[in-house]
Amino acid sequence: MMDRRDLQYFLAVANHGTVSAAAAAIYVSQPAVSRRIAGLERKMGVRLFRRMASGMKLTPAGERVRELAQDLQNRQDRADGVMRAMRRGHQSFTVACPETTGNFFIAPFVAAGAPIADIQPAHPNEVYARLALGVDMAVNTSEPPAHLSRRHLASSPVFVHFRPDAPPAVSGGEVELAEAARLPALLPGHGSAIERIVRETALAGGIDLALARTTSNGTMAQAMAAAGHGNAVTIEPAGFGLQSAFLVHQGQRLAVHLHAGWEPDHYAAGELMDLAASLGLWMQERVPRLAGLDSGER
Repeated sequence: MMDRRDLQYFLAVANHGTVSAAAAAIYVSQPAVSRRIAGLERKMGVRLFRRMASGMKLTPAGERVRELAQDLQNRQDRADGVMRAMRRGHQSFTVACPETTGNFFIAPFVAAGAPIADIQPAHPNEVYARLALGVDMAVNTSEPPAHLSRRHLASSPVFVHFRPDAPPAVSGGEVELAEAARLPALLPGHGSAIERIVRETALAGGIDLALARTTSNGTMAQAMAAAGHGNAVTIEPAGFGLQSAFLVHQGQRLAVHLHAGWEPDHYAAGELMDLAASLGLWMQERVPRLAGLDSGER
């Protein structure tokens, strides 16, 4: 049976690839790590690592043990979380989400007093997978997998941000995607929901996005727009002196939908359901305020 130290040392070597890097990561000596791994292999009666010039490579048996060890570590971390919450008298959760979602929604929600202790930024394609690694709740711009408990939180409109001296054809505070595509559209990339929605809508509508460019995030898109490189397309309000309009296609406003997901057998599933409900209500109040909508336009 692997004890807590076995888990810590084994996973450190498996994750970092060398004894020296593992030792540095967990603040122990290299000999201590080597002795622990050797002892674990004797106890289990199987080689877990191949010792190579480049470092420590998991054997097939080691790969299997890694899955089990990570699961045990996650369970221990979750049990520790339960005990900490009991001592504090209240819950405090970790949320995984894309970076923009964290900065734009989750961090301000924490500042408003939400019981969230940490945010783990993740690529949109990896957000829900973080639940298997000990994260309590995932917030993402795609729907959760079918096995998860879920809640739709809010819908955030997509904006076009432009320099006041070079506006696109704005009508009623809106810009058609076909019109926006006449100039370089600066889109947040890295799998962002904004880029996906804009490109899918353009493809379905036969709109040429040949001038579109991908940036690292919405802030960079707006900075480039302010520098005269095109118009930014984001869900964040305008910065850098830019002006805004809603991005529409054939009169319909484009929007990003946000969802929460969590494991149905989580020790605090009821509290997570309440947290998702509170987050959803908070988002639904925040989005129209930031978008400049009154209650009649929601």
